[in-house]
Amino acid sequence: MGKPLTEELVLSRSKAESLDSVKNLNLWGNDIDDVRILRDMPNVEVLSLSVNKIASLREFRNCPKLTELYLRKNLIADVSEVRYLQNLPNLKVLWLWDNPCAENPNYRQYIISHLPNLSKLDNQAITPEERNSTGDQQPSPSQNGQNLAPIKKEEPKRPVTSSESRNRVKRAKPEGEGRNENILCAVLALLKELDEAGLELVKRDVERKLNR
Repeated sequence: MGKPLTEELVLSRSKAESLDSVKNLNLWGNDIDDVRILRDMPNVEVLSLSVNKIASLREFRNCPKLTELYLRKNLIADVSEVRYLQNLPNLKVLWLWDNPCAENPNYRQYIISHLPNLSKLDNQAITPEERNSTGDQQPSPSQNGQNLAPIKKEEPKRPVTSSESRNRVKRAKPEGEGRNENILCAVLALLKELDEAGLELVKRDVERKLNR
């Protein structure tokens, strides 16, 4: 069972004095499933909420200044949820890989066609070719929102099998993600062994790297 993102948790992690002054928040792996508090965070610019239990993008529409959103390994099942991000003009970086919605064979094309201001999706830059190729597609969710299939002029008559879909998703996996994930797991394991002084040193080093 998940837990809500609370004011106390946000302020303690961000070191901000109030919710509306939070610009950057990283709460990776906290079992968070409720982010309604984002309604009180209109000035946040970078959100890192990967490895949680978030199932909808609805509340992120309340963050008009958002530029980067990292939601890898959550529970977002319907790729049409990206419609809640369409009115975020500053959003340039989005990471939704390892959510159930990424299993959809048209996942990447659908997101690119609906978020024209996006420059990077799942750690891969969006190319001009990808952007242009969405011009002849008309993504339209089915009534239940689960079976999205952009219409292409050359669309094959034979339906894509589940095995083909899995293979296609596997090939599209961002380069280096496996290595990054292993490094993250190792770092998190080592953090548990550090005392308060060691953790403070790590924190300062991370902040220096982020501010470069």
